[in-house]
Amino acid sequence: MVKKKWLIFFMKKLPILLILLCTSTIKAYDFDTDTVKTKELSYAVELFSDGYVIPWGMAFLPNNEMLVADLSGKLYLVSKNGNSKTEISGVPEVYFKRQGGLMDVEIDPNFSQNKLIYISYSHLIGKKSFTRVARAKLEKNSLENLKVIYKADEKHYTKRAIHFGSRIIFDNEYMYFSIGDSYERKEAQDINTPNGKIHRTFHDGTIPSDNPFNDEDGNKNSIWCYGNRNPQGLAITKDGTIWELEHGPMGGDELNIIRKGVNYGWPTITYGRNYSGTKISNFTEMEGMEQPIWHWTPSIAVCGMKVYEDNLFEAWQNNILVTSLKDEYLERVIVKNGKYVDRESIYKPVNRVRDVEVGPLGRIYVALEDPGRIVVLSPIQ
Repeated sequence: MVKKKWLIFFMKKLPILLILLCTSTIKAYDFDTDTVKTKELSYAVELFSDGYVIPWGMAFLPNNEMLVADLSGKLYLVSKNGNSKTEISGVPEVYFKRQGGLMDVEIDPNFSQNKLIYISYSHLIGKKSFTRVARAKLEKNSLENLKVIYKADEKHYTKRAIHFGSRIIFDNEYMYFSIGDSYERKEAQDINTPNGKIHRTFHDGTIPSDNPFNDEDGNKNSIWCYGNRNPQGLAITKDGTIWELEHGPMGGDELNIIRKGVNYGWPTITYGRNYSGTKISNFTEMEGMEQPIWHWTPSIAVCGMKVYEDNLFEAWQNNILVTSLKDEYLERVIVKNGKYVDRESIYKPVNRVRDVEVGPLGRIYVALEDPGRIVVLSPIQ
């Protein structure tokens, strides 16, 4: 009889115990300062900024403030210490549905002089959408003189609202940006369609005369390379090497070095399968199509990336920081002379990891989901 009473008491209290346990777990992994030991070093994790829906892109200003693009369509200016953030006005209307919304944000290489920033976002016409790129002048907490510098013809818009890409990177002369295949797979192989490609333009959106698919009649094409499924990570190193992360299907996430005019194969060759388990292609390689430096099979659902070239995490110099949505971690990939060497999971927050950025002092900033927030990693000396 006594055992039965205790059992009834325990069952009544079980929901409360579960709530307390879950609350404790959330605090331990998501918000509180933590210390993590990896193969090469130990570091501290601290909450930097929170209150986001899905923080999709991050960029630092020269004064160490941070811009954060939230997929919901809001752009924020975050203070140096992360204690406050201000919503920036003048952002164009974005199509926030499924995978669409406000994606990347980057600053102009000459931002100190021209105050220009760039955003990529999904744009809606009727019931169809596609990726756009715009730039504007950042004046205090407002975007001024906003101009769309890349837009596709309406015939390329689709109703699917997935596979938009999209990241933006710069060198001193050119802008590179990615657009996913819009789930129109075959179009990734068609150089007359903009989806499933990496594009190159000048900073103002005009097309260079030496782009690989300009035709003999003088018609210019912004496509730099093709055969890319859903490129959600782009990074450029100090020596000008362009790295890409390609979000694959069930298997076949890819790490690529992006080069002029190259065909990266999707969907003709792939290491991935449909989510149903059926084959997409019978081929994983084919003459004239580039092999990835590394592929994740099964998929980890890659997204943002950064090549670590600072000195603070000295043991991780020149490693590629890769985010995982599905497996919910940040990893470093070691490459030497363009060849894969090894990889290590270095931060596992038990949340989808959306983006990664390196701050002006060499610290690593990681954008997380559910709830949307940004944490900062600092090495322990």
